[in-house]
Amino acid sequence: MSTAFLVFSSQIASAQDTLYQKISIPQLFKMAETNNQQLKISKIGMTAAGQRLDVVKTQRNPVLTAAATASYIGDVTVFNNDFSGKTTVPMPHFGNSFALQASQTVFKGGAIKNNIAIAGLQEQLAGLAYEKNSLDVKILLAGNYFDLFKMYNQRGVYQENIRLAQLRLFNINKMYKSGMVTKNDVIRNELLITNLGTAVQQLNNNIDILSQQLSIALGLSDQTYILPDTTILNNKPNANGLQEYLDLAYQQYPELRSAELNNRIAERNVALAKADRLPSINLNAGNSMVRPLTTSMPARDMYSNGWQAGVGVSFNISSLYNAPKHISLAKTQQSQQLAMAEQLRQNTEIAVKAAFIKHREAKQLLQSAEKSLQLATENFRIVEKKYLNQMALLTDLMDATNVRLEAELQQKNAEISIIYTYYQLQKTTGSLN
Repeated sequence: MSTAFLVFSSQIASAQDTLYQKISIPQLFKMAETNNQQLKISKIGMTAAGQRLDVVKTQRNPVLTAAATASYIGDVTVFNNDFSGKTTVPMPHFGNSFALQASQTVFKGGAIKNNIAIAGLQEQLAGLAYEKNSLDVKILLAGNYFDLFKMYNQRGVYQENIRLAQLRLFNINKMYKSGMVTKNDVIRNELLITNLGTAVQQLNNNIDILSQQLSIALGLSDQTYILPDTTILNNKPNANGLQEYLDLAYQQYPELRSAELNNRIAERNVALAKADRLPSINLNAGNSMVRPLTTSMPARDMYSNGWQAGVGVSFNISSLYNAPKHISLAKTQQSQQLAMAEQLRQNTEIAVKAAFIKHREAKQLLQSAEKSLQLATENFRIVEKKYLNQMALLTDLMDATNVRLEAELQQKNAEISIIYTYYQLQKTTGSLN
């Protein structure tokens, strides 16, 4: 981390504490879990899945019904067999009834048990979907975070080079006044400073844009400017062996665990399809009270109370020819789900291996970048000394400057890439936190 960047960061942070906020990666992830809108939606999905499970469990509860009626009863007209005469029989005109019924399903071919089991598995799936979304959001935010980190580093490198170029311009101006160099040397150095200043301004704009996007994703004010935690570069992670990451992914990557749950759901769906071929058995009981008594002659204005209890058995005969088709479909879907789970396992293995290779490559690139920076710095020192002694052209010095500038940027970006690729590796195993 360059001195210019540290000084600049401390100045702006102290000047406007309400706008600038330093955030570490753990804080970034914690804020995402709390404030990110996409994860809030996933949490609602988890709540809804739990409520669906509660609803499905009500299938085990007895069914209770109560009914009450009130009616007006007209007089009864009685006719002879040949309708030649009629007699009007007076009736109590107010009628009402009360009824209470209860039923309990005691056997339904395992359908209730399997429906509850499926709802429970779906609740677990909702939790894993949240974990998967959390991984995706975190790695996306981490990518933005490290892009922002690179921009701050790049700006620091440019600002340091502007400072050195201004110092060199001071010396060139003295040499120009002494007639040792031409005006063209002065102009070209001023042009370099101008170009670097323009690059700094462009970086400032990009920092504004990316910082605003990141702040909104974290639930912060869009006026908040996020400063990366530079100390992260002092503790570069060390990756373990590839097989360890593969084993970790097999155990806890959310999509693989979801595939396992979907396999179990497919198995339950086969059992549900088979349950259609079995009868349903219900226990039932009821009590009713009716007024008036119309079974006597004349009708009597009093209540009649009766109760009943028994066992009911029902069987869907059409299931004999419909159920085999449903079972066949459920088994086909189960086979499809097993194949999908195996494909997902293969894709996860490929992703882990690719992330592992990229992390190893990032370490190798850092070693190369550090060597390149060392050589570029030494080359610049030699060329600058030659130029000041009029033993090299300004174009040589400009080339050496550009080479050193590019080497500085590559070295700092390589440091950040090591950390970012490590987080990507963790993401593929489901252990990003």
